[in-house]
Amino acid sequence: MTCAFARTVESRYAELTPTAKRIASYMLANLDRLGLETADQIAQQAGTSGISVGRFLRSVGYRNLDDLKRELRGGSDRPWMITDRLDEYRRTVGTYSVDGDVGGNDGARRGERALALSLERELDAIRHVYRLAEGPVFAQVADRIAQADAVFILGIQSTRGISNAFSSYLEYLRPRVFYSDGQSGSYVDSLNSEFERPYCIVTDTRAYSRGARRYCQAAAERGQPFALVTDLSCPWARDWPSDLLQVKTDVGQFWDSLAPLTCLFNLLITAVVDRLGPAIDRRVERNRELQRTFDQFES
Repeated sequence: MTCAFARTVESRYAELTPTAKRIASYMLANLDRLGLETADQIAQQAGTSGISVGRFLRSVGYRNLDDLKRELRGGSDRPWMITDRLDEYRRTVGTYSVDGDVGGNDGARRGERALALSLERELDAIRHVYRLAEGPVFAQVADRIAQADAVFILGIQSTRGISNAFSSYLEYLRPRVFYSDGQSGSYVDSLNSEFERPYCIVTDTRAYSRGARRYCQAAAERGQPFALVTDLSCPWARDWPSDLLQVKTDVGQFWDSLAPLTCLFNLLITAVVDRLGPAIDRRVERNRELQRTFDQFES
């Protein structure tokens, strides 16, 4: 059941400032961990200050973070689901420096620690995706992919390649799957497809594209159902009604990780197979016939 805090924030989300939206997005995606975090820790994750976190909480009716924690504990019939006990350790290591030659043993140890911490963050991001797969939004996305007259896949910026691969895997399972690259300039293929029940899946992560934001707005204004796959910090993710799936992508590397997106799309493919059931058999067999016709594989 959605808690009172989540309902309040979601109802007021469109009115929030960009900074408040970043804070809200992080807190809504991490309700099960707020009991262990300070305002400064939340601020670090949202890219703002502890003062801004306090101001945001007061704007939605809470005196401070402790006030919210008391409400969340009182409304919960289960203990905090702690999935990552390394957060504070990571923050400490991130600011910790060792004296010595960068090219010597100390530098090597720092590199090893950085890799170990990055690995833990990547694993936590994958665990987060699996928790998403147990939720109602993921189930609705899978249902809509299986039932739609047509599915349009949009990968914005650095997510183009992975979204295109998802489109290829999906078209093996069902007909009328299209990768919408936006080359027309106005996305008429997906926003004016004239299918009775189309469904779109939009993927974008930071730095967020103005085009992705405009697409979501245009889809919402036209009553076009769509899923938005993005990261936890997207400030406009809740501006319009969508099937929202937010993944963790910051693993401490130069670029954000695409591994959580790969994992999410793979789980969606499996969920769609389960929903299509025996109806998929005929299509898969015809696909195999075509592969043999064109002598597609070496063996």
